[in-house]
Amino acid sequence: MTDNRGFIRHIGYDNADVFRNMLLDSYIAVQEKGLFFNGSLPLASTAEISEAAAYTAAQFEDAEAIQQGFDAWLRSKNIKLMNSAQICSILAEAIQSCGTNKRNTYFVMLCWLMKYLSQKHEKILYIGAASLRELYLLYMMRLAGSEITYVSYGEDSDFAQFPYKDEITNDAGPLCEHIEIDFENIDLSKEAQLSDMRNSAEKYSGLVVRADTSAAGIFEDYITDHKKRVIKRGGAYTDGCEIPVYFAALIGYDEEAVYTNMLLKFKESFAGLKKQLIFIENTLDNPDVEETKALGSIPRSSTQEMVDALAMLIKLNGDPMRTALAQSTLREMLNGLFNSTGNQTVVMNYGSKLVTWLYRCTQGRKYAVQYEDIPVILYYGDISQAELFFLHFMSRCGFDVVYITPNKSMLDMTVDKNEGGRMQIFQLPLTKESGKYPDKPVKMKMATVAYSAERELDTMLYNGDAGIFRDFQFPNSQAITLKTTFEEIGILWKHESKFRSGFSVSGNLVSVPNIFAKISGVRNGDEGDYWDEVRSRLTPETIIYIKENKPAPDGQLDLTAYRSFYRNGQIDIQKLKASPLNRYSYLPDRIQDLIFYKFQEAADSGYIKLQGDDLMCSIIHYGLGFDKDLLKLLQRFDFTKQIPKLIYIDVVEATFTLEECIRTVLCNLLGFDILVYTPTGYKNLETFVDSRAFEEHTMDEFLYNMEVPKLKIPSDDKNSGFFGRLFRKG
Repeated sequence: MTDNRGFIRHIGYDNADVFRNMLLDSYIAVQEKGLFFNGSLPLASTAEISEAAAYTAAQFEDAEAIQQGFDAWLRSKNIKLMNSAQICSILAEAIQSCGTNKRNTYFVMLCWLMKYLSQKHEKILYIGAASLRELYLLYMMRLAGSEITYVSYGEDSDFAQFPYKDEITNDAGPLCEHIEIDFENIDLSKEAQLSDMRNSAEKYSGLVVRADTSAAGIFEDYITDHKKRVIKRGGAYTDGCEIPVYFAALIGYDEEAVYTNMLLKFKESFAGLKKQLIFIENTLDNPDVEETKALGSIPRSSTQEMVDALAMLIKLNGDPMRTALAQSTLREMLNGLFNSTGNQTVVMNYGSKLVTWLYRCTQGRKYAVQYEDIPVILYYGDISQAELFFLHFMSRCGFDVVYITPNKSMLDMTVDKNEGGRMQIFQLPLTKESGKYPDKPVKMKMATVAYSAERELDTMLYNGDAGIFRDFQFPNSQAITLKTTFEEIGILWKHESKFRSGFSVSGNLVSVPNIFAKISGVRNGDEGDYWDEVRSRLTPETIIYIKENKPAPDGQLDLTAYRSFYRNGQIDIQKLKASPLNRYSYLPDRIQDLIFYKFQEAADSGYIKLQGDDLMCSIIHYGLGFDKDLLKLLQRFDFTKQIPKLIYIDVVEATFTLEECIRTVLCNLLGFDILVYTPTGYKNLETFVDSRAFEEHTMDEFLYNMEVPKLKIPSDDKNSGFFGRLFRKG
């Protein structure tokens, strides 16, 4: 039994360009240590027949006699072939199977074996419809150690009667038209370079991954080094490990002095880092005369040839990985551009810009590029469509890329050209002309001596290292739902956020570890203990909601009014805040922003079982309907301290409505601890919420027709009269 993977028969293909490249790669591979047959194997010459005559068997139908002569030839050439007996046995079989002129078959195949085994051929490429005896010869060469690539396009009628066909891997596809290649006049040097380029692209494929950042932590994330990023993602940092890159846009601005100083500090922070900052402020002009000349003559006989020639121009000395990534990314993006436009001139224009701008940014033609860490591209100001295309290109080549402008007129184009949603786009509330990037700090307010001393003490005490925090020190939070056992819920339930596993602070962002769990059934069937447990979960920060058996509302809501507040899956938060539909306009901006950012997070999470317009409109509609008491509780939520609670008790048959499911997910993302008590074990939360969003703990018994006792929230002035008003009536 031979290795199927070492003998591949191509009878069709999926993509003509990919298949052509495979043929060229195979052809190049056989030039040094291999054989190439195009159409058929050549018949033996007179000299070859004369040489073979000295080793022919008297009985050429006898495998042992054939082997005696064959082994004598092997010894004369000092060739060691471990499985010569097996090869001779198959040769004897071929003599019987390949027509009536057995003597002719024997001499032809013996001459072939002597000719092609006299040197070690690692690879054989055969293009054509092989005859039965040629199939036998290829199979014997495989047994001798050659790797066989056989391209028949399914036209080899003898293959059906070949007895070893099941030991050959068939590679098929819907296309079977012959790929015509002029092998005699092929430029081997150029094709070898293309082959190396394709092999390098495959070697580094998948290394670059887009990492998520946040509006609050964007600048801190960008200066984080490669090793810390990999470890944070749960990987091991080694040579050739993944490259997590950030790709984000910050569009608009807030308080001008704070914004100016923030940008200045970000740029200056690279002075002490091993990262290279590539700063782009002025518009990237089209290639000039010298740059166009440096591109050389680019063939245009076919778009694929043109794209390959452009890609081969890229060489970042000292950085083979980013060279390969840039080459493969350029080819992929330009081919995609041609598929969408069908215009070769457009592709050429974009390709020449990408190559030229890459060299401008890296100065790759002038010196070896050796980055000690992931380089960062900072583009500031108004931007063109081609420049956005370039930023996408650089991100996929393994560069951190951030686009910053206070001018919100750039927003629509940035969103429209955000291919695949790869760029994270963050909006700030105000807009102005971009102007120049800040080059000096702005004084904000004059501090008194006492104030400065207080701030210095404040910095020492509340920097997070000691676990001491001011009241409402942090404006932003990110919920992290904990995976716990049922017993751990009771242990963690009343712990402040800062004492839970997973709590962390980064800049102005707090990671809040919370609980989101469904309790199905009743432990030991003990109803008394069950309600005692529920009572033990009640705190002054708790909202309790008892599910009722109400019929689903008739008809479908008209949610079209919300479609103008999002585009390409991105909610325009500032537009929503300014809208008359915003029922939270009386709340502080930080609370409004927190809620609306969670709308976007809910849409991106995949936790809600809706898609498209239904998803976006429903989140906005139901998210704008929180009860005022819940909003008061949210406003009092200090992210480092006690976590607000939401408890559902569901003893009825009705499943959760879409409204209940969406608001529950939003409460989870806002940081609430949530428990859904379901003694019946019936479906409720799962109606519209994906099981990845919460934990389910199933007890040993299920109870039905239970009556919910009176449950009293522990007294607290801030929460008096606060019983289960999560959802607005009507």
